Formats: sequence, structure tokens, C-alpha cells
Amino acid sequence: MPKEPDWGENSLWHLAIQNYYPRILNFVYYLTGDRYLAEDIAQETFARAIDKFHQLKDPNRMFSWLVSIAVNLVKTHHRTKQRTVAMPELAHHIPALPQDEFFIDMIERQEIQKLVQDAISQLSSQEQKIIIMRYYLDMKEKDIAFALKVTIGTVKKQLFRARSKLYNDLGCLAGGEGEEK
Repeated sequence: MPKEPDWGENSLWHLAIQNYYPRILNFVYYLTGDRYLAEDIAQETFARAIDKFHQLKDPNRMFSWLVSIAVNLVKTHHRTKQRTVAMPELAHHIPALPQDEFFIDMIERQEIQKLVQDAISQLSSQEQKIIIMRYYLDMKEKDIAFALKVTIGTVKKQLFRARSKLYNDLGCLAGGEGEEK
């Protein structure tokens, strides 16, 4: 029978939940578009991680391992429910404007946020995951590969393709020559 985990304030699991739970929750929310479902899956992610901790070979990859568990749980949920994934609002990840900025700046920021969200939602499911992991979760390519169980080369290729698509869709924001739709 496995040893009961230590739940003290300095325990590994206390620190992991404190540091990683919000990031896992937001990632799952990106993938599902349902806050309550995201909470359920994030909690299940940690429950499974605690149960299967003995399978983690490199403790330095704990976050990537947790993301991998979350991805598998989301896949299982979609397979059983046959639901489509809606791209959720990304508003809580674009920093809030300071109170003293002009109203027009706030409106422009909201418009840009909507354009970015729409562009990301046009990517394939795999490209969305990679973009979110790389730029919103700030994961390294090797950790993304570990989490998605693909090679680093695959991650680099898909990241390049996703960035190219986003550049074409959002080039106008940077003064580039993005395609008009």
C-alpha cells in the first residue's frame, strides 16, 4: 500500500498545488471553454498525479508531467462526450490596464485581445495547445514535447506553422503584411 503523502505547508504536494494548480486550471479552461469542467479536470489531474507519483522519473519535470495528465484527461473527456472545443475568453491573461490610461487605449486593447483570441481559435487543436503552452504557460519546447508525448522536432515544426498562421492573421497589428480576410 502506498505511503500517505505529507500535506504540511512545506510538502511537495502543497507547493505543487500552490504553484501549478492555477496554471493547470487555466490551461484546461483554454481547452474546454467550461470553467466548472476545467476545475473538475484540474482536480482530477492532481488526484491522479498523487496516485501515480511513483511513475514520475524526473521530479524536475513535474509541471510538464501534470500538463500531460491534464491533456490526457481532456482528450478522454472529449472522446466520451463528443463535444467541440470552444475557444474561451483570454481576458484574464492579458494584463489589466492601469486606472489612469485613456478610455480609447482600453478599447484598442480589447479589440487587439479579441483579434488574438480569434486568430488562436482558427488554429488546429494541437497548434492551440502548443501556442498556449509556449506563450501563456511559458513552457520550453522540450517540456511541451514531454507533455504532449511528441518529439521536440514535432513541437518546433507545429510551433513554426502556428506562428506563421498567426503572423498572417495578425500581421496588421505589428504593421506587417498579414493577409486580409
